[in-house]
Amino acid sequence: MSDMAEKLYKEIHKFIRWADKNYPDWGEENDNGEWEFGYGSHFDEMYEAAMNIISDTDSKDADEKLIDALLFVIARDNESENLADVLIKHKEWFDLLAVKSVGSIYINAQWQFAKRLGKCDSCKNLIYEFIESDDEYTSRMALQTMAEIDSKKAEEYAVKFWNRDKYPAGSYEDEYQKIMVLHVLNAVGSDLLTEYLNKAKSMPYKWLKENAEGIMNENSQ
Repeated sequence: MSDMAEKLYKEIHKFIRWADKNYPDWGEENDNGEWEFGYGSHFDEMYEAAMNIISDTDSKDADEKLIDALLFVIARDNESENLADVLIKHKEWFDLLAVKSVGSIYINAQWQFAKRLGKCDSCKNLIYEFIESDDEYTSRMALQTMAEIDSKKAEEYAVKFWNRDKYPAGSYEDEYQKIMVLHVLNAVGSDLLTEYLNKAKSMPYKWLKENAEGIMNENSQ
């Protein structure tokens, strides 16, 4: 494990040095998501080093430094999400890293786990951590996943998301949270769907209205 871990740390260092030089404003909340296209970025080498650890080692041997490094790479792979998909096949690694991502600085890892909790029987309860996240996208992805895990709870949270006034009226966050509410209510076959579709149509949100109309047209066929 130690040699593989050291290889990963070195590649991360090279990647960060390249990113700092070419994108000096980059960070966890400002990530272009397309690092794999950067010439000389060492993204591919960093990704391969992380993949080798996940594929060939036991998660029980991971220390906090290695966990942090893997979360860093998963967060950088937020465009293709390939590494997160691979983790589904390595349940112990997925469980460990999902737990460690909660409340971490790696917001672009958190939402990737939130999207996939329905495929991890041992860590589905983490959905309650992700759905209360202060990161809008993470909470939205968690609401979507809740529809896969527990339709009754999904309906309850959908109503809560619509009415909680967490984001300013007129903001994209408020609009996109409400868009997800419609899709979740539709996915679980909620009796509340018609009520919230009508509410959506009365609001000054272009994309919310378009999604409402799309769902209505789909259900009328």
